[in-house]
Amino acid sequence: MFIKKLPHLLVTLLAAILIGCGTSNPLADEAQSNLKNQDFEAAIASAEKSIETYPGDPLGYYYKAVALGELAGSKDDPSERLEYYKKMNDAFETAKTVADTSENKPGEIDNISGVKVAVWQNEFQKGVDYATNDSLKGTVENPMEYSLFHLRNATEIQPDSASSWNVRAQIAARNQEFKEAVTSKEKYMSMISESEIDTVDYMHLGNYYYNLGNEEKVVEAFEKGKERFPESTPIVTNLADAYRRANQPEKAISTLESLVQQNPDNAQYRLVMGTQIYQQALELQDSMGTNSEKIMDLQQKLKQANGSEKDKIKSQIQQLSDQNEKMLARKEELTNRAEKEIKKALEIRPDDPAAYETLGVIYQNRAKTLFDRRNRTTDNQQAAKFDKQGKEDIRQAMDYYEKAVELDPENQSYWRSLFQIYTFLGMDEKAQEAMEKAGMDG
Repeated sequence: MFIKKLPHLLVTLLAAILIGCGTSNPLADEAQSNLKNQDFEAAIASAEKSIETYPGDPLGYYYKAVALGELAGSKDDPSERLEYYKKMNDAFETAKTVADTSENKPGEIDNISGVKVAVWQNEFQKGVDYATNDSLKGTVENPMEYSLFHLRNATEIQPDSASSWNVRAQIAARNQEFKEAVTSKEKYMSMISESEIDTVDYMHLGNYYYNLGNEEKVVEAFEKGKERFPESTPIVTNLADAYRRANQPEKAISTLESLVQQNPDNAQYRLVMGTQIYQQALELQDSMGTNSEKIMDLQQKLKQANGSEKDKIKSQIQQLSDQNEKMLARKEELTNRAEKEIKKALEIRPDDPAAYETLGVIYQNRAKTLFDRRNRTTDNQQAAKFDKQGKEDIRQAMDYYEKAVELDPENQSYWRSLFQIYTFLGMDEKAQEAMEKAGMDG
């Protein structure tokens, strides 16, 4: 039968305990002997007899705790160990309580901390290894689950170990256990000093809450992060995203403005701000599209309506059209502002392909909006105006995308955008080249 060996540190500790002439408690001596033979069930039985026979002797509780810890470690499935560790901790605590009332405190009581460290170290290291060691990962079907079970055990054994809670949070997240990830990360952050909390801690916490769909807590996490690290681009941009999702667009923009104000010559800050502003413009565009679909449905219903029903539908159409006009004005305002920020970023950092791509997107979407308006109007003169401006914008988008691929020729996303524009403009040879560069030819 396979017998699991004791961790090295625990063997050393037990060796120190077992050297000598024994105790005045024969049942404790028996528990010692069984532990030495690694017969943990027998050791527990002897320890429990000691507790019953010598209730004032802490050694019964002590040896029961040690045996429970080793019995837990002998279980191949780490999920089966947790209850043993809970009982181990209880027995150790009782041993210390009883020892405090004893006339002669046994030396073994001073070993409790070392024994727990040895058991904790084994569980914690296994948790880390199942997550990072490729050879160990291949030994089980779900290595990340095994990792999490080991880390749950580690935090049970040593709940005061901040590092255990931090690693447990990350592994819980990788197992999609985001509630556990949140509680573990918050536990970790409450245990360390404020000066030790890093930007990554707020990033992780915000991400965990995001995956739980708790936008209020996402905002709270990143607000605290911004308070501590006001110049952290990842924290500030994630806070702006959270404000946007929480339907607080002005807060989102002002949050990014604070970055730009701190360092107006930072191209990245301006690029991020411009991109965020444009994201809000795109959301308005989506809302306008939804309204336009509703208008089309209502126009179909209008053909079949009579009397008061017709008036009601007309009123609904007018209301949606008015909303779209207001959103269009706001969208154009945001788009112009975004364009201004991105162009300013390019003045500071002229060789940024991402900035050129974003400008390409802006002009491509402008062109689409103009072509949509061209298709909806019944005024031929107005349609010709929309068509002309749309074509000018689509060529401007092409110029920006071409600059982006000039700076980053391996970026397939840029080539895909060029393929769309070349195809639209009937530039077949260039479209073919772009298709190949985009990896779309196979």
